[in-house]
Amino acid sequence: MILCNDCGEQNEDNTAFCTRCGVFLEWEGEKVSPAEQATVVVKPPAEAVPAAVSAARPPLPAPEQLEARQPQTVKRRMPRRSKSPVIVPTGSRICGGCGMPNEGTRRFCAKCGFSLADAKVIRKTAWWRRLLGRERIYAAGTRIRPGNARRRFRGATRVGVVLALLAGGGVLAGPQRGLVERGIDKAKDALAGPEQVRLVDPKASGVAGKQVAALAFDGAKNTFWGAPRTGRGAKPVPFVAGSFGKPVKLVEVGIWPGVSDQTPKFVAAPRPAEIEITVFTGAAPVVRRFPVEDVPKFQKFKLPVDDARSIQIAVTRTTNPTRSTLTAIAELEFFTHH
Repeated sequence: MILCNDCGEQNEDNTAFCTRCGVFLEWEGEKVSPAEQATVVVKPPAEAVPAAVSAARPPLPAPEQLEARQPQTVKRRMPRRSKSPVIVPTGSRICGGCGMPNEGTRRFCAKCGFSLADAKVIRKTAWWRRLLGRERIYAAGTRIRPGNARRRFRGATRVGVVLALLAGGGVLAGPQRGLVERGIDKAKDALAGPEQVRLVDPKASGVAGKQVAALAFDGAKNTFWGAPRTGRGAKPVPFVAGSFGKPVKLVEVGIWPGVSDQTPKFVAAPRPAEIEITVFTGAAPVVRRFPVEDVPKFQKFKLPVDDARSIQIAVTRTTNPTRSTLTAIAELEFFTHH
């Protein structure tokens, strides 16, 4: 046991610096045996010595009687760092000078006396390390630098990119190529957004006066197609139809119901309450029904069809029919993806 003469702290035999005040124990320490520990008395400060004891001390020699001494430079020898790996327990403080793990209650390193005020504290091991049974193992005197971690991360990222490219090449060359290509096309379509396409050769089940079928596809909301209620061409389920010219990838259908987007004209005229859309393809037709809100605004309906060649919009229910006009549609719009 080494007793510090400066603060009275008892240190282990292999301690070079006091763990309480940090002084060099080779200069300010005194080795004591376990039997002498109980009788060791710490030197009191000079001002606390009684006057009687001070009088009994021999007088100090005069300054001129002292021999002139040359100042000496004392080189502090730092202990060598150990390279053997050690398991550092949780809560230990890693010395920034020598890398020695110290107990969490120490303020100075027990090996080199370096201050532990800014020392790295070993935290609790991550849950996934504890689950896998892995502990952090440090080599004494070795510091973990962030640069090493970044280099390892960059290396792992490069390896991951290469593996992903190889895996993608294998998928593209294998039986899943079609699935991958369809996924790429869907991603492109989602980023590009739908485009409007016009019908060619529009026709209708009947016409009320001069409100022909082409007026439902002219891009204007102040014109409309009107279906007759009675007379020639009148049918209980009127419809308007047309062709896309070439097969398209249909995604949405939009409608402006009624005769106008102006509320007074819209309310006073007939308008559809429900429509049935039939999309004709190279195979079986696709049929969907959609309710139409009774408001003068543009309404869209999702209708994904990959091989759409022509389309028919029938009005299955109508609101406020007049004597001459059963229903009216101001505009129809169709949206596709390439």
